[in-house]
Amino acid sequence: MKDSIDEKDKKILEILQENSSLSSYKISKKTLIPVTTVNNRIKKLKKLGVIKKFTVDIDKSKLGFSLVAYILLTVSLEELKQEGMKIKDLMRIIKNNPLVESVDNVTGDIDIVVKMQVRDINELNDYVANTLSYYNGVEKTRTALVLKHN
Repeated sequence: MKDSIDEKDKKILEILQENSSLSSYKISKKTLIPVTTVNNRIKKLKKLGVIKKFTVDIDKSKLGFSLVAYILLTVSLEELKQEGMKIKDLMRIIKNNPLVESVDNVTGDIDIVVKMQVRDINELNDYVANTLSYYNGVEKTRTALVLKHN
């Protein structure tokens, strides 16, 4: 089994990205690759770490979480250092909140971007004002609300 990714692997990955619940048989029909080969290639892609996990994409707005926000954080590296922490430690703490979808360390004037989906503005305000702002190292926050998502 080769460790490189070829066109057949790319076809399989493309189909799995659209719908990871498809059976190997259905992927085989769509790609004209034999079922056994599809199974073996999926195993290979998992082993190589190309496929990290299969997941479900939930429309949280259908569950009442209608507001999406990006919170831009400026971090005091000195304060983190005094606490014996690094940016990755702060990111891990932030990510532990179930409302937080993603936490990314970025370049530029902003250090961390947090994506959240909440029920309403009050829930967002409560998190930013009463939780996030009190974490060690959080110097400044700016919040951007998503008006439309495609």
